[in-house]
Amino acid sequence: MTIRLICPGLFGPSGLASGPLPKTPALDRLLARADCLEIAPRDPLELLALAFGLGPAAPDRDLPFAALCMLAERPDLASQGCWLHADPVHLRPDRDRLLLFAGASLAVQGSEANALMLAFNAHFAEDGLELMVTGSGRWYLRVREVPELRTWPLHRVHGRAVDAYLPTGPDARTWARWQNEAQMLFFQQPVNRAREAAGRPTIGGVWTWGGGVLPQVPGGPRLTVADDPLGVGLARASGCRVLGLDELIRTAEGWPPAAIDSAVAFWDRLWWPALEGDWDAWKGAVTGLETLAERLLADLGTGRIRTLTIEDGIGTSFAVSRRSLLRFWRRGEGLHDRVGRS
Repeated sequence: MTIRLICPGLFGPSGLASGPLPKTPALDRLLARADCLEIAPRDPLELLALAFGLGPAAPDRDLPFAALCMLAERPDLASQGCWLHADPVHLRPDRDRLLLFAGASLAVQGSEANALMLAFNAHFAEDGLELMVTGSGRWYLRVREVPELRTWPLHRVHGRAVDAYLPTGPDARTWARWQNEAQMLFFQQPVNRAREAAGRPTIGGVWTWGGGVLPQVPGGPRLTVADDPLGVGLARASGCRVLGLDELIRTAEGWPPAAIDSAVAFWDRLWWPALEGDWDAWKGAVTGLETLAERLLADLGTGRIRTLTIEDGIGTSFAVSRRSLLRFWRRGEGLHDRVGRS
Protein backbone atom coordinates (compact mmCIF):
# COMPACT_ATOMS: atom_id res chain seq x y z
CA MET A 1 0.00 0.00 0.00
CA THR A 2 1.01 3.58 -0.65
CA ILE A 3 -0.27 6.19 1.79
CA ARG A 4 -0.45 9.94 1.42
CA LEU A 5 -0.78 11.76 4.75
CA ILE A 6 -1.86 15.39 4.40
CA CYS A 7 -1.27 17.07 7.73
CA PRO A 8 -1.75 20.86 7.77
CA GLY A 9 -0.36 22.56 10.85
CA LEU A 10 2.20 19.78 11.30
CA PHE A 11 4.94 22.12 12.48
CA GLY A 12 2.79 24.14 14.82
CA PRO A 13 1.96 27.82 15.15
CA SER A 14 4.37 29.90 13.10
CA GLY A 15 7.17 31.43 15.14
CA LEU A 16 5.71 30.15 18.39
CA ALA A 17 7.23 27.65 20.77
CA SER A 18 6.02 27.69 24.36
CA GLY A 19 6.84 25.04 26.91
CA PRO A 20 8.08 21.49 26.46
CA LEU A 21 6.87 19.41 23.56
CA PRO A 22 5.36 15.95 24.02
CA LYS A 23 7.72 13.12 23.15
CA THR A 24 7.22 11.97 19.55
CA PRO A 25 9.84 9.28 18.84
CA ALA A 26 7.83 7.59 16.07
CA LEU A 27 7.04 10.81 14.25
CA ASP A 28 10.63 12.02 14.70
CA ARG A 29 11.94 8.82 13.14
CA LEU A 30 9.62 9.09 10.15
CA LEU A 31 10.65 12.67 9.46
CA ALA A 32 14.36 12.14 10.11
CA ARG A 33 14.65 9.10 7.84
CA ALA A 34 12.46 10.51 5.08
CA ASP A 35 13.62 11.82 1.72
CA CYS A 36 12.62 15.51 1.75
CA LEU A 37 11.43 17.21 -1.40
CA GLU A 38 10.85 20.95 -1.57
CA ILE A 39 7.67 21.59 -3.54
CA ALA A 40 5.48 24.59 -4.26
CA PRO A 41 3.25 25.48 -1.32
CA ARG A 42 -0.35 24.50 -1.95
CA ASP A 43 -3.53 24.91 0.04
CA PRO A 44 -4.20 21.73 2.07
CA LEU A 45 -7.78 21.46 0.79
CA GLU A 46 -6.53 21.72 -2.77
CA LEU A 47 -3.93 19.02 -2.02
CA LEU A 48 -6.78 16.79 -0.88
CA ALA A 49 -8.83 17.53 -4.00
CA LEU A 50 -5.84 16.87 -6.27
CA ALA A 51 -5.48 13.42 -4.69
CA PHE A 52 -8.83 12.68 -6.34
CA GLY A 53 -7.93 14.26 -9.68
CA LEU A 54 -9.94 17.40 -8.99
CA GLY A 55 -8.24 20.71 -9.72
CA PRO A 56 -6.32 22.87 -9.74
CA ALA A 57 -8.82 25.69 -9.62
CA ALA A 58 -9.35 27.92 -12.64
CA PRO A 59 -8.24 31.55 -12.19
CA ASP A 60 -11.83 32.81 -12.16
CA ARG A 61 -13.64 29.99 -10.37
CA ASP A 62 -13.47 28.11 -7.07
CA LEU A 63 -13.12 24.40 -6.70
CA PRO A 64 -16.61 23.27 -5.54
CA PHE A 65 -15.59 22.41 -1.98
CA ALA A 66 -18.94 23.35 -0.42
CA ALA A 67 -21.00 21.03 -2.65
CA LEU A 68 -18.65 18.14 -1.85
CA CYS A 69 -18.95 18.90 1.87
CA MET A 70 -22.73 18.88 1.49
CA LEU A 71 -22.42 15.42 -0.04
CA ALA A 72 -20.93 14.34 3.29
CA GLU A 73 -23.41 16.21 5.48
CA ARG A 74 -26.64 16.35 3.45
CA PRO A 75 -26.35 13.98 0.48
CA ASP A 76 -30.03 14.55 -0.28
CA LEU A 77 -29.32 18.22 -1.06
CA ALA A 78 -25.79 18.18 -2.43
CA SER A 79 -26.81 18.05 -6.10
CA GLN A 80 -29.63 20.57 -5.73
CA GLY A 81 -28.12 23.89 -6.74
CA CYS A 82 -24.87 25.74 -6.25
CA TRP A 83 -23.40 25.71 -2.75
CA LEU A 84 -20.86 27.88 -0.97
CA HIS A 85 -19.42 27.72 2.50
CA ALA A 86 -20.86 30.61 4.52
CA ASP A 87 -18.93 30.53 7.77
CA PRO A 88 -19.95 32.85 10.61
CA VAL A 89 -17.23 35.37 11.38
CA HIS A 90 -16.38 38.11 13.85
CA LEU A 91 -15.07 41.36 12.36
CA ARG A 92 -12.83 43.46 14.61
CA PRO A 93 -11.83 47.04 13.72
CA ASP A 94 -8.08 47.63 13.85
CA ARG A 95 -7.17 51.22 12.97
CA ASP A 96 -8.15 51.58 9.30
CA ARG A 97 -8.84 47.88 8.61
CA LEU A 98 -11.12 45.03 9.61
CA LEU A 99 -9.66 41.80 11.00
CA LEU A 100 -11.59 38.58 10.55
CA PHE A 101 -11.83 35.84 13.16
CA ALA A 102 -13.67 32.53 12.99
CA GLY A 103 -13.57 28.96 14.23
CA ALA A 104 -14.66 27.24 17.41
CA SER A 105 -13.72 30.27 19.54
CA LEU A 106 -16.91 32.00 18.36
CA ALA A 107 -18.96 29.25 20.05
CA VAL A 108 -22.14 29.93 18.06
CA GLN A 109 -25.04 28.21 19.79
CA GLY A 110 -27.69 26.36 17.84
CA SER A 111 -30.44 28.81 18.77
CA GLU A 112 -28.25 31.74 17.71
CA ALA A 113 -27.43 30.13 14.37
CA ASN A 114 -31.09 29.40 13.74
CA ALA A 115 -32.17 32.97 14.49
CA LEU A 116 -29.53 34.46 12.20
CA MET A 117 -30.36 31.94 9.47
CA LEU A 118 -34.07 32.87 9.57
CA ALA A 119 -33.29 36.58 9.44
CA PHE A 120 -30.85 36.11 6.56
CA ASN A 121 -33.23 33.99 4.49
CA ALA A 122 -36.12 36.41 4.96
CA HIS A 123 -33.97 39.37 3.91
CA PHE A 124 -32.37 37.71 0.86
CA ALA A 125 -35.31 35.66 -0.40
CA GLU A 126 -35.78 37.83 -3.51
CA ASP A 127 -32.07 37.50 -4.34
CA GLY A 128 -32.33 33.72 -4.36
CA LEU A 129 -29.94 33.22 -1.43
CA GLU A 130 -30.65 30.51 1.12
CA LEU A 131 -28.54 30.05 4.24
CA MET A 132 -28.51 26.58 5.80
CA VAL A 133 -27.03 25.31 9.06
CA THR A 134 -26.39 21.57 9.12
CA GLY A 135 -26.56 19.25 12.10
CA SER A 136 -22.80 19.58 12.56
CA GLY A 137 -23.15 23.35 13.00
CA ARG A 138 -21.53 24.23 9.66
CA TRP A 139 -23.08 27.00 7.58
CA TYR A 140 -23.71 26.80 3.82
CA LEU A 141 -25.25 29.12 1.25
CA ARG A 142 -27.30 27.98 -1.74
CA VAL A 143 -27.60 30.29 -4.75
CA ARG A 144 -29.52 30.04 -8.00
CA GLU A 145 -26.56 30.07 -10.37
CA VAL A 146 -22.84 29.43 -10.11
CA PRO A 147 -21.26 32.85 -9.55
CA GLU A 148 -18.33 34.01 -11.65
CA LEU A 149 -16.26 34.48 -8.59
CA ARG A 150 -12.92 33.51 -7.07
CA THR A 151 -12.83 33.46 -3.28
CA TRP A 152 -10.39 32.77 -0.47
CA PRO A 153 -10.98 29.89 1.96
CA LEU A 154 -11.69 30.81 5.56
CA HIS A 155 -8.43 29.42 6.94
CA ARG A 156 -6.45 31.77 4.68
CA VAL A 157 -8.25 34.84 6.05
CA HIS A 158 -8.58 34.00 9.76
CA GLY A 159 -6.81 36.61 11.88
CA ARG A 160 -6.04 38.84 8.89
CA ALA A 161 -7.37 42.03 7.33
CA VAL A 162 -10.22 41.22 4.96
CA ASP A 163 -9.37 43.85 2.33
CA ALA A 164 -6.64 41.71 0.77
CA TYR A 165 -8.94 38.68 0.49
CA LEU A 166 -12.14 40.02 -1.03
CA PRO A 167 -13.71 37.97 -3.84
CA THR A 168 -12.71 38.78 -7.40
CA GLY A 169 -14.40 38.21 -10.75
CA PRO A 170 -17.34 39.53 -12.79
CA ASP A 171 -19.81 38.94 -9.92
CA ALA A 172 -17.60 40.40 -7.20
CA ARG A 173 -19.47 43.72 -6.98
CA THR A 174 -22.83 42.03 -6.44
CA TRP A 175 -21.26 39.69 -3.92
CA ALA A 176 -19.70 42.58 -2.00
CA ARG A 177 -23.10 44.25 -1.77
CA TRP A 178 -24.68 41.09 -0.38
CA GLN A 179 -21.93 40.66 2.18
CA ASN A 180 -22.26 44.26 3.33
CA GLU A 181 -26.02 43.84 3.65
CA ALA A 182 -25.52 40.67 5.69
CA GLN A 183 -23.16 42.52 8.04
CA MET A 184 -25.70 45.28 8.66
CA LEU A 185 -28.50 42.74 9.03
CA PHE A 186 -26.62 40.68 11.61
CA PHE A 187 -25.57 43.81 13.53
CA GLN A 188 -29.24 44.61 14.17
CA GLN A 189 -30.20 41.16 15.42
CA PRO A 190 -31.09 40.55 19.10
CA VAL A 191 -28.69 37.59 19.03
CA ASN A 192 -25.74 39.91 18.60
CA ARG A 193 -26.94 42.43 21.16
CA ALA A 194 -27.17 39.58 23.68
CA ARG A 195 -23.72 38.27 22.76
CA GLU A 196 -22.23 41.74 23.11
CA ALA A 197 -23.88 42.27 26.51
CA ALA A 198 -22.42 38.95 27.66
CA GLY A 199 -18.93 39.92 26.51
CA ARG A 200 -18.93 37.42 23.66
CA PRO A 201 -17.73 38.23 20.11
CA THR A 202 -20.54 39.29 17.82
CA ILE A 203 -21.30 37.49 14.55
CA GLY A 204 -20.51 40.17 11.99
CA GLY A 205 -21.52 38.30 8.87
CA VAL A 206 -20.60 35.24 6.82
CA TRP A 207 -17.46 34.45 4.85
CA THR A 208 -18.42 32.75 1.59
CA TRP A 209 -16.01 30.56 -0.35
CA GLY A 210 -15.61 27.28 -2.23
CA GLY A 211 -18.64 27.72 -4.47
CA GLY A 212 -19.89 25.46 -7.23
CA VAL A 213 -22.14 22.56 -8.13
CA LEU A 214 -21.44 18.96 -7.22
CA PRO A 215 -18.73 17.76 -9.63
CA GLN A 216 -17.83 14.45 -11.16
CA VAL A 217 -14.77 13.16 -9.31
CA PRO A 218 -12.44 11.43 -11.78
CA GLY A 219 -10.76 8.99 -9.43
CA GLY A 220 -8.85 8.71 -6.21
CA PRO A 221 -7.40 6.32 -3.65
CA ARG A 222 -9.08 3.11 -2.56
CA LEU A 223 -9.31 4.31 1.04
CA THR A 224 -9.84 7.77 2.54
CA VAL A 225 -9.24 8.55 6.20
CA ALA A 226 -10.83 11.85 7.21
CA ASP A 227 -13.21 13.60 9.57
CA ASP A 228 -13.36 16.77 7.48
CA PRO A 229 -16.50 16.74 5.30
CA LEU A 230 -14.47 17.54 2.18
CA GLY A 231 -12.52 14.30 2.55
CA VAL A 232 -15.70 12.35 3.22
CA GLY A 233 -17.49 14.01 0.30
CA LEU A 234 -14.64 13.30 -2.11
CA ALA A 235 -14.59 9.68 -0.99
CA ARG A 236 -18.32 9.31 -1.53
CA ALA A 237 -18.15 10.98 -4.93
CA SER A 238 -15.37 8.62 -6.04
CA GLY A 239 -16.89 5.52 -4.46
CA CYS A 240 -13.98 4.67 -2.17
CA ARG A 241 -14.04 3.40 1.39
CA VAL A 242 -13.97 5.93 4.27
CA LEU A 243 -12.62 5.70 7.82
CA GLY A 244 -12.70 8.36 10.51
CA LEU A 245 -9.47 9.40 12.23
CA ASP A 246 -10.35 7.78 15.56
CA GLU A 247 -11.57 4.67 13.78
CA LEU A 248 -8.22 4.34 12.10
CA ILE A 249 -6.28 4.57 15.36
CA ARG A 250 -8.35 2.13 17.38
CA THR A 251 -9.17 -0.43 14.70
CA ALA A 252 -6.64 -3.20 14.23
CA GLU A 253 -7.63 -3.42 10.58
CA GLY A 254 -7.34 0.33 10.03
CA TRP A 255 -5.16 -0.15 6.95
CA PRO A 256 -6.90 -3.06 5.19
CA PRO A 257 -4.53 -5.54 3.53
CA ALA A 258 -4.45 -6.76 -0.07
CA ALA A 259 -7.78 -5.30 -1.24
CA ILE A 260 -6.57 -1.73 -0.60
CA ASP A 261 -3.45 -0.58 -2.43
CA SER A 262 -3.67 3.19 -1.96
CA ALA A 263 -4.93 5.53 0.73
CA VAL A 264 -5.05 9.22 1.57
CA ALA A 265 -5.39 10.47 5.13
CA PHE A 266 -6.38 14.06 5.89
CA TRP A 267 -5.17 14.65 9.43
CA ASP A 268 -6.52 18.12 10.24
CA ARG A 269 -6.49 18.11 14.04
CA LEU A 270 -3.34 20.24 14.25
CA TRP A 271 -4.57 22.76 11.71
CA TRP A 272 -6.83 25.21 13.55
CA PRO A 273 -4.73 25.15 16.75
CA ALA A 274 -1.78 26.15 14.56
CA LEU A 275 -3.80 28.88 12.80
CA GLU A 276 -5.04 30.31 16.10
CA GLY A 277 -1.65 30.08 17.82
CA ASP A 278 -3.15 27.79 20.46
CA TRP A 279 0.00 26.06 21.62
CA ASP A 280 -1.65 23.87 24.27
CA ALA A 281 -4.32 22.59 21.87
CA TRP A 282 -1.67 21.92 19.24
CA LYS A 283 0.47 19.92 21.67
CA GLY A 284 -2.59 17.90 22.70
CA ALA A 285 -3.35 17.08 19.07
CA VAL A 286 0.25 15.95 18.49
CA THR A 287 -0.31 13.06 20.90
CA GLY A 288 -2.92 11.53 18.58
CA LEU A 289 -0.65 11.97 15.58
CA GLU A 290 2.16 10.20 17.42
CA THR A 291 -0.17 7.23 17.99
CA LEU A 292 -0.80 7.12 14.24
CA ALA A 293 2.95 7.44 13.54
CA GLU A 294 3.64 4.38 15.72
CA ARG A 295 1.15 2.44 13.63
CA LEU A 296 2.67 3.65 10.37
CA LEU A 297 6.19 2.76 11.50
CA ALA A 298 5.09 -0.78 12.35
CA ASP A 299 3.37 -1.25 9.00
CA LEU A 300 6.36 0.16 7.11
CA GLY A 301 8.61 -2.25 8.98
CA THR A 302 6.53 -5.28 8.02
CA GLY A 303 6.14 -4.16 4.42
CA ARG A 304 2.38 -3.73 4.75
CA ILE A 305 2.96 -0.12 3.69
CA ARG A 306 5.32 0.32 0.76
CA THR A 307 5.60 4.11 0.74
CA LEU A 308 4.36 6.84 3.06
CA THR A 309 4.29 10.47 1.90
CA ILE A 310 3.71 13.23 4.44
CA GLU A 311 2.72 16.72 3.26
CA ASP A 312 1.99 19.81 5.31
CA GLY A 313 0.94 22.15 2.49
CA ILE A 314 3.67 24.73 3.14
CA GLY A 315 6.23 23.40 0.69
CA THR A 316 7.85 20.19 1.94
CA SER A 317 7.05 16.57 1.11
CA PHE A 318 8.50 13.70 3.18
CA ALA A 319 8.72 10.26 1.53
CA VAL A 320 9.38 7.25 3.76
CA SER A 321 9.84 3.61 2.74
CA ARG A 322 10.93 0.45 4.53
CA ARG A 323 14.37 0.87 3.01
CA SER A 324 14.75 4.46 4.19
CA LEU A 325 13.88 3.41 7.75
CA LEU A 326 16.96 1.17 7.74
CA ARG A 327 19.25 4.17 7.31
CA PHE A 328 20.05 4.27 11.02
CA TRP A 329 23.02 6.54 10.40
CA ARG A 330 20.82 9.38 9.13
CA ARG A 331 20.37 12.14 11.69
CA GLY A 332 17.80 14.33 10.02
CA GLU A 333 15.47 16.77 11.70
CA GLY A 334 12.46 15.46 13.61
CA LEU A 335 9.31 17.25 14.65
CA HIS A 336 10.96 19.05 17.55
CA ASP A 337 13.57 20.56 15.23
CA ARG A 338 11.00 21.95 12.81
CA VAL A 339 8.27 23.29 15.11
CA GLY A 340 7.43 26.97 14.60
CA ARG A 341 8.90 27.23 11.10
CA SER A 342 5.57 27.18 9.24
